[in-house]
Amino acid sequence: MSYRRLTPEEIEDLRAEMRASGQWMKAELAERRRQRAESEAGAGSTESVQSPPMSNGKASESAPGDE
Repeated sequence: MSYRRLTPEEIEDLRAEMRASGQWMKAELAERRRQRAESEAGAGSTESVQSPPMSNGKASESAPGDE
């Protein structure tokens, strides 16, 4: 496999895409927090619900044979 260096334009495009993705994720997380707070307030619950931890940080990888 061979690799090539990114051009300055490609690097800037990648940085801009990463900034936009980060801003989207911050907004998405804020919205989910707001919705959770509203649903907990409406249900009268004082407990917070947490997701189980990921086992090894590789949850987004495909399983063998899924390629």
